[in-house]
Amino acid sequence: MFYLKLVIFKNTLKNILREHSLLKILFVGSLSSLLLFSIFFLVYRGCIFIKVFPFGELLIERGLFLFFLTIFSLIVFSSLITSLSTLYTSKEVSLLRSLPIPISSIFNVKFQEATILSSWAPIIFCIPIITGYGIAMRSSFFIYPFIIFAIPLLTLISSSIGTGLFLILSLFFPIKKGFLLSIGLFLLSIPLFLFCLKFGIFKEIPDKPFEFFGRLIEGMAFSTNPLLPSTWFVKGLKLAEDKSLESIFYFFVLLVNALFLFTITNSFASLFYLKGMERIESSGSHSRKMNLFKLIRSLFFFLPKRIKALCAKDITVFLRDPMQIAQFLIFFGIMFIYILNLPRTPYQIDVLYWKFLILFLNISALSLITSTLTTRFVFPLISLEGKRFWVLMTSPLTKKALILQKLILNTFIFFFITEGLMTFLNKILATEAYISFLSFIMIGIISIILASLSVCLGAIYPDFKKENPTSIVSGLGGTINAIISLFYCLFSILIIAVPASSYALNRLSPFMIIKRLSTEIGFFLLFSIFAFFIPLILGIRRLEKVEV
Repeated sequence: MFYLKLVIFKNTLKNILREHSLLKILFVGSLSSLLLFSIFFLVYRGCIFIKVFPFGELLIERGLFLFFLTIFSLIVFSSLITSLSTLYTSKEVSLLRSLPIPISSIFNVKFQEATILSSWAPIIFCIPIITGYGIAMRSSFFIYPFIIFAIPLLTLISSSIGTGLFLILSLFFPIKKGFLLSIGLFLLSIPLFLFCLKFGIFKEIPDKPFEFFGRLIEGMAFSTNPLLPSTWFVKGLKLAEDKSLESIFYFFVLLVNALFLFTITNSFASLFYLKGMERIESSGSHSRKMNLFKLIRSLFFFLPKRIKALCAKDITVFLRDPMQIAQFLIFFGIMFIYILNLPRTPYQIDVLYWKFLILFLNISALSLITSTLTTRFVFPLISLEGKRFWVLMTSPLTKKALILQKLILNTFIFFFITEGLMTFLNKILATEAYISFLSFIMIGIISIILASLSVCLGAIYPDFKKENPTSIVSGLGGTINAIISLFYCLFSILIIAVPASSYALNRLSPFMIIKRLSTEIGFFLLFSIFAFFIPLILGIRRLEKVEV
């Protein structure tokens, strides 16, 4: 079965090379390489800048502990979320169960698949960061072999924990999904609340820089807890950096714990996997779900009947999946941490330059989170219609209308989400009216374009054979969507941010700055119009040619 997965992966690569032009593949590869190099350069320059300070090297070391704790936590939560669609609801699992194959073999193969799907992105993200850190700190060559052999063990530990938790939770999932989701979100909020307390978010930050950095380093001490697998990894990395043979000890600590947790997860699977699968499959629909459908449908009373029904269907399907909701809310947990930090600055910001800097930092943060959300949740929507796509096409609904329905629904949702968050940010920062107005225009247009890009690129690169949204996003189309969305955000913000900062440094009045920015704003609007209509036209043409 593992060999079969390798053959499928090899054929998938061949299909990519056969179905897509060499120019397209080189373009995507070049953009991906440019993104990774940008991360490497930022980390390298950041380490060079920080290490000259008195607490610099200690701060970098604590940052390394915190980074790998974040990677460890991300893989745990990602594997917890991916387990539902990979280990339980996949049609491949139903097929394998009908064959004379031991349930343990089915679990191990799907566990490997879930581990790869949940960890490939964080691992790739680690490469430029570790390389930038190693070069900036002039580390020995021994850290790279340690990372190559140790990072899979950290991944296995994380994935075993996430999958093991889901194996236990699956026994209760069909009973009270909403209740279980509430408990899960409550448990997620506990470490978030502790994290906020550690960094003193609910206290005033000290005015003295050295006291501030001292408290920051002290607050990050929780990431060095000796019971955390990420701590074993970083300690081994630091010892390998010093060419110490003690790094081998931490490698074996990771190895033994990875094997131990994998064995425990397999034991859980022998007890709970089949029972949980049967309970999830036996969960049926309830009349209250139809009431939910009718309620959602009534919210779109202003749309045509067919479009209104499809919008209600998409939202209802999303609300029926607790894992989707949990992923969606995790992003707002990240935004919650960011927002709580904003009003706690120790300095009174009266300089126009810094006001504009905070404005564009806020727009950047909201844009990047919206870009991630649209890539994860909007891009797979057309592909998730799956084999039922032909049923939609037998109805009095054109493919063009289907794309427009997805476009209207998602631009409507993300426009109001981003505008609401920006209003809240401007309120707590007491932002001036003209800066608030500029932020509303920019974030509103950016949110519309990001939702449009994800819908249209989802139509250009549909994959009706997959039912797992994570697998769909992990493909070539999802990668292209993530890269294009990221570059649209960065380019759109830089178009206005660079001249605005320059005008602010020249101490121009707010009226003169807005007047001089008129050309840049016009260029931003023109660029956004092209980014909206060109993918839309290409998406409609591509979907018209698709046959399922």
